[in-house]
Formats: sequence, C-alpha cells, structure tokens
Amino acid sequence: MSAAKLPLDRLRVDLDLAAKLESRGCRTVEDALHRAPLDVVELADCSHARAREFLLDVARAVAPTPTTARNVLERTSLRLRTGVATLDDALGGGMRVGSLTEIVGKAGAGKTQLCLGACACAAASASDGGADGGVIYIDAERKFSGERLIEIARGKFATLRADETAARALARRVQVITPMSLSDLVKRLDALEEAIIDHKVRLVIIDSVAHLARGEFGRERVVQRQSALGAAAATLKRHAEKHGLAVLAVNQVTTRIGSAARHASDETGAGEGVGAEESSGITAALGTKWAHCVNTRIALEVRDDRRSIKIVKSPIAPLTSFDYTIGAHGIECATKP
Repeated sequence: MSAAKLPLDRLRVDLDLAAKLESRGCRTVEDALHRAPLDVVELADCSHARAREFLLDVARAVAPTPTTARNVLERTSLRLRTGVATLDDALGGGMRVGSLTEIVGKAGAGKTQLCLGACACAAASASDGGADGGVIYIDAERKFSGERLIEIARGKFATLRADETAARALARRVQVITPMSLSDLVKRLDALEEAIIDHKVRLVIIDSVAHLARGEFGRERVVQRQSALGAAAATLKRHAEKHGLAVLAVNQVTTRIGSAARHASDETGAGEGVGAEESSGITAALGTKWAHCVNTRIALEVRDDRRSIKIVKSPIAPLTSFDYTIGAHGIECATKP
C-alpha cells in the first residue's frame, strides 16, 4: 500500500478529528492532503488552527524522514544470526537489519531448515543467547513445524534442552501467517505494522514467495505477477527499514537450457543466475523486479551427495562457499570457506 492510500486512523494524528473526517468521506492521506484547512474546518467543524495542524501532522507522518550517513551505517551494521556459524561469520555477523536476504535452492536443499534456524536465533531470549525478539513466519507452503523449530532451538541453545518453559516462551514469540495467494500476502503485509510493533518483531520470514507467485499467476500473467511482487518487496523493505528488522525470503529455482534460458528469462522474468550454476541454466525464480530488491542472496546447492552454501550476492561479503549437512540441529557447517 502506498503512503497516499493509508487510512488516517493508522497515523499518529488527532484521531478524533480523523474520525470526523472519515464520517464525511475523507478517509485516506490522499483525501486529506488534497484539501485546504478551510475544507477541514467545514467537514469537521473545528478551528482553523486545529485543521491546519492536523494537515501538517498528516504530511509529517508520511514524508520520508531525512537521515545521515552515520545513522545509515549504524543501522546497517546491526545483524541477526542465521544460526549457521560459518555463514554468519562470512556475512559479518549474520543477516543485515533493514534489508532483504534471499535463500534460493532446489526442493530438499534445506531452505526451510535454514529459516527455522534463523527463527530460533531471533526468538530465543537474550539470556539464552538469542535476539529476544518476535518473529513473523509467513508459511506459504504450509511446511512450518513447531516441533522442528523447538528441536533446532534446543540444538542451538543448551539452556532450552531442560527448560520446557523457556522453549514454550520461544514458540510464543513466533507468529505464523498462512496467506492464500500473492495478492493476499500483499494485503497482509500492508496491515503488518501493528503486529510488528506489538510483538517487537526482529525477523520476518517468507517461505516461499515463489510458491505464492506461481500458484496465483502461473507463467502467463507475467505483468500482473511482477506488479504484485514489486508491491510485496517494497512493503517488506519499508517495514525492514522503518522498524529495524531483517527479512528472510525463500525463493525457488527454474531450469532452462542454453540460449533458450536467456530468451525465456527476458520474456517471462525468470530471474537472475545463481552463482556457478548460471551456465547450466539454473536461475532464481521471480524475475528481475524481485531480484533488484534482494540485498543478499544465499544459494543452497546439492550435487550428488555434496551440499554447499554459496553467498552469491552481498553488498559487503565476498563470494564464498562451504559444505553443510542437515541434522537434528538443523543446518550445520561441514567445512570452513
């Protein structure tokens, strides 16, 4: 949702005056800012000074807030751990707060396992070594398992193994949402701010974006799909920057052969190459509009019996890879980069 379409009652303004205006058909930021103070006086039966201050408050609420390079540096230096120690070290401490990190890989590569590990690290209490924050887990593929989350959390935090109360407290910090479609996801993301504030959310996980996009739009309605993906990505990044949280999104891969891969990607928005696999025609799904919103991309690759994690896109980390395994404690490093 654009700032112009925000309801007035979602802003930190004079809510009594906002309610009066709403009853007269003036419901959104756009409706209010298209009116002069005298219009507000007539609609809400208030003083000119109050009307003028109300319109100024509305404008301030939606105007971009100026910042300094130092503030940007301090904000982007914050990290949330993924729970995979070697990966976190390579990323400078973990996922960057205020940005979008993408996990891409084939089915069975361990994308959901990585999400659950990051979820456990964000939701565990500070005394146990976690981030002590809320998590919103958008479970598009209906794969979320509370039992598996607790199993991974107990593997990462020894204090949870014998403390059932602490384990349940961790689970309560995770809010699970199951959207029915990409359009439904966009609507839910627009209304997410209150939950982010109420639950002190530090991490938003989407598993997976591609499942929703492909399920609703398929390969034919490319323009509509790209528009919805752009809206979802913009809202996610706005929440991340405004509330100081990290976004972790799962993406799938699409396979195309040779020159047909390049042509098909141009026609359908298939996506960007995933590391060394680009030459084989394996690309991240969802197209360039989504790809341009991704700050960091982590690829999970499985070849024969070997599993490897690759950082293939990052504003700060070098391109690197290392082997991993999946066990009772989730994803664990097998080698150092």
